[in-house]
Parts: sequence; structure tokens; C-alpha cells
Amino acid sequence: MTLATLLAALLLPASAAAAEYRFEPTSMLSTLGIIYTVVMVTLFLYVGWISKRRLSTSDDFYAAGRKVGGLSNGLAMTSNYMSLATFLGFTALLWKLQYLLMAIVFSFLGGFIMISIAVAPSLRRWGKFTSMQFIGERFGHTAKIISVLCMILLAMLYLVGQMKGIGNVFQVMFHIDYTTGLVIGGLVVTTYVTVGGMYGLSYNQTVQAVIMTIAIMLPTAFILWNIGAGIGSVFPPFGYGDLIPEMTAALPTYFDPFSTVNGTVPFSFKFHTAILFSIAFGTIGLPHIAMRYFTASSVRDAKNSTLWAIFFIGLVFFTTFAIGFAAKLYTLNQLNARGLEIAAREADLLVVVMAQAFSPTWVAALPIAGALAAGMSTVGGLLMVIGTGIGHDIYSTLVPRASDRSKMTMGFVFTAVGGLVTIVLSLNPPDFLLTSVIWAFVVASSTFTPVLILGIWWKGANRYGAIAGMLVGGVLSIALWWTKGSLFGLQLVNLGPLGYLGTALFSASAAWFTVVVVSFATGGERNEAILRSVDRIHGWQTTSPDRYSGRVFPLAVATVALAIMVWSALPDVTPSGFQAAAVAPPTRLAAVPE
Repeated sequence: MTLATLLAALLLPASAAAAEYRFEPTSMLSTLGIIYTVVMVTLFLYVGWISKRRLSTSDDFYAAGRKVGGLSNGLAMTSNYMSLATFLGFTALLWKLQYLLMAIVFSFLGGFIMISIAVAPSLRRWGKFTSMQFIGERFGHTAKIISVLCMILLAMLYLVGQMKGIGNVFQVMFHIDYTTGLVIGGLVVTTYVTVGGMYGLSYNQTVQAVIMTIAIMLPTAFILWNIGAGIGSVFPPFGYGDLIPEMTAALPTYFDPFSTVNGTVPFSFKFHTAILFSIAFGTIGLPHIAMRYFTASSVRDAKNSTLWAIFFIGLVFFTTFAIGFAAKLYTLNQLNARGLEIAAREADLLVVVMAQAFSPTWVAALPIAGALAAGMSTVGGLLMVIGTGIGHDIYSTLVPRASDRSKMTMGFVFTAVGGLVTIVLSLNPPDFLLTSVIWAFVVASSTFTPVLILGIWWKGANRYGAIAGMLVGGVLSIALWWTKGSLFGLQLVNLGPLGYLGTALFSASAAWFTVVVVSFATGGERNEAILRSVDRIHGWQTTSPDRYSGRVFPLAVATVALAIMVWSALPDVTPSGFQAAAVAPPTRLAAVPE
């Protein structure tokens, strides 16, 4: 069955001039999807149950005994990072926004490179459980409590979106009502994370990464082969090379980095810089990513896990490009020419639509399992960081003499509570949570990242600077996103359409600037034990007052941050040549979100 035939059977007339597509999975696709899901969920629960036998200390529950190898940790990091929104939503974003998605993905990968250089080795040598615990021991209890509150905020932004996605997949693919699907999916992931702790989460995330990779690459190979990509189809991430001339003829602006949506929305160099600040720096600050480094068996394995994660994440990301490319090309050449329109609400299902149209049913059902695996993996990682942040970091602060057993018990309790609360919040989520994942990155880049990097690389950063920086960055990241870049009538982030995606250009820069200025104004760090610990986490056997204590680095950071804050508020410049591209005939596509 071709995609055109499939669509023709499912279209409902929207007007005399156009028909709007409604996706409906075949009965066989739904049946195989249910079978795959049941097998997968049974495996996840079994892995969580057998992992329970390995939990005897808080190190086991919170950090898997620090025994996870480089490859396993890299796979776990891959599935931990690649959410359901990534697995399904990226194809829709590429279809709608074209080159902008590449900027986002390269920022993701760039963030991991910066993690491997600037953060991962030091966090592993510190040897705790979470980045919040690092912040607490480096900058004091107040800073730790603020960091945990920031973690809860961004975890909720992340979690509710993922839970909503899981419920929607059950609803669309299996004809199970949203609430039932949400409760089933939420309880499954909450159960295996709570029961198995970090051991169960790590093993499951490793399995989930393998499932996701197969579930995206195999259908894509069939899709590319059947639309004429030729022998390149055997390696889907770059399998559409032979079709590029056809795409550039149909849509000349497809590969233009300064325009998107058929050449009708301009993006400047400043916009790309803003995306880098929001996504790449947000990746560094995500606590559920940083948490994986504490499970590594050595500093070497911590570095290797980042390299494996970059490889597998890149493999999946670039494969989603291929499906998005195929869907866009077919839309331009076939559907739009016939007066057919794909609505925005259907765009997130393009992976399944294309798979059902161009691959055998047993293959087409794989993306369903892959999407659920992606959602459950990310939810599991976030529940684990919530359980650790509250059950260990906050609990050990309030009860400093608590036994190791009671700390582990609190981890069980708060991980389970986090899952149940998220399910309740997801029963009727607000619409703005559709973009909440990117908002979580903005919060992370504006709160955790400046404090982590300056705390590791500058001895002068102190508790007053860290507290002020997190508060300023946190407040601004919420306010500027909500108001699309303005505050008290001033446009602090001036990026035009979709500018709120890059609001961290101002909020993150303000946080960096604040940490440095306040630390200098309050005399810097004077605690000798903390100063010595900075040398230790960099691997030095001896201490020296001259290491990481110079003034050039922090002053350069503050100067650049201030310049970027001013730059963010200046009017954006439309790239030269854009107007010519903008008049290209538009296709019938859903409107870009404001």
C-alpha cells in the first residue's frame, strides 16, 4: 500500500479545495504494537525485579554500586536523554521547520562534548550521587535546597510532557482511552524504577536504547528504499543522499540555515547562538544526565560513556532526519500537488504513518515500541533523580545522622511518590506543556550549568554567587519563556518568530554574570577544605593556591556574558537574500507554533 492510497482511504473533506488527513492504524498494526508493548513491559518489570537483589546499600540504590561500564552507561545515557518527544516529535519538527531541527540536534551533541570535557571527569571524582549534592557540598546547604527546587521544576516540565506522550500513544495506537494508557505506562515505569533502583534503571535503559535504535533504523531503511533512495537505504542516517537534488528542486530553502518553513520564517546567526545557549548548555545542566556519571566505574568509563552516548544519539537523531526528509519530500511532490493537507496534530505520527505505508506490518509496529521505550526511559531517569534529590540530598540535610538504610528507604518512597504525582498532574495537562521539554533545557542552562562549571573550574566562586546566580537564572528562565522574551515592557530577547526557544540567550548569560560578580563582591571562596577539593576533583595529588584561582577566566566570563545580554535585546537582522527565498510558493502545511 502506498502512502497516497493510505491517505486517500483515511481523509475527511476539510473544504472544497483541500482534504485533511486523519491517521488510523490498521488492526494488524495495533495488534502487533500491543504484543510488542506487552513483551517489552514484561521485560522491564522483570529486569527491575531481579535488580532488587543487588540493592543492599544507598550506593547500590542511588548509583548502581558505581559499577556501570562505559558502553552500558553510554547506552543508558542515550535512552535517558532521548525522550518520546524526540523519537516522534523530531520527525514532525523537521517536516515543519527544516534546518532549525539540525541546529537543535547539533546543540544537543555539542552539549555532550562539553560535558565530557568540562564536567564528567570532575563529577565522577567527586563521587556523590547527584549534581545537587555537588552543589550542596561546594556551595552550602541553601544552595543545595535551591538546586533541588530547580531540579523539581525542570523534572516536572520534562515528566508531564513525557507522561502525556505515553498516554497519547496508547490512545492513538491501541484505541485505549488517554487516562487508562497514562496510568498503565506511568505505573509500569514507576514500579521498575522504585523496585530496582539505579541498577534496574541502568539495565532497563541499556535495553531501551537497543530497542529504540532498531525501532527507528529498520523502518527507515524500508521507507527510503520504497521512495527511491537506492542502495543508500541500507544505512538510514545518510540514506537519502540520492534524493537531495529532488528535494532542492521542490523546496530550495530546505537546507538553508537561515530560513525554515518553506522559506517563510527567517533565522539569523543570533537565533542559532540562542539555540546553542538553550540546548547545549541546558544539556550540561540536566541533573538526570549528570547523575549517570556517578554510576561509572571509573573516570575513564565516565568519559567513554559520553563518547558512546554521542555515537548512539547521533545515530538515532540522523535517522529521524531521514524519515522527516522522506515525509517532507512526499508531502511536497505528492500530497500538496493533490490538494491534501497534513494537520499539525497528525505531524507527530509521521514516523508511524510512513512506516505503515512503506514497510511490512511487523516492521511498521516497531516505532510504537520504540516511542514507548523512549518515553519510559526518560521518565525513569527523572523519577530516579527526584527520588535521589529529595530522598537523599534533602533528607540527609534535614537528618544528618540518618542511617544508610533509612536513606535508601527514603529513595524508594520519594521515587514512588514522584511517579504517582506525575501521573496525577498528567491527567489534565495544560497545553503549554507541549513545548515543556525545551523549556526544561532553558531552566537547566540558566540554573545548573553556570554553577556547575564555575564551581569546578574557578575556586573563587562562592555560595553567595551560586545562590544569586541560580535565583536570577531561575526567575528569568521562567519569566522570559512565559512572556516570549519580554520583562516589565522591555524586550530582553529579540529573536522574532519562535524566539522563546532561545530565551536562555539572556537568562543563562545573566546567571553566569551574576555568579561571577556576586562572588567577587563577597570576597570569593575562603574555605580551605573546599579550595583543596577543587584540586582533588581535577585529579591533582597536591594542592596549590594558584590553580583555578586566577581572575582572567571569571572576568572574561562576566564580560562575554554581559555583552551577550546586551546583544540579545538588540533588534535581530534578517539574513541577506531571505526575501527572495520567502516568496517561494508555500505548501499546505500546519502553522508554526508561536
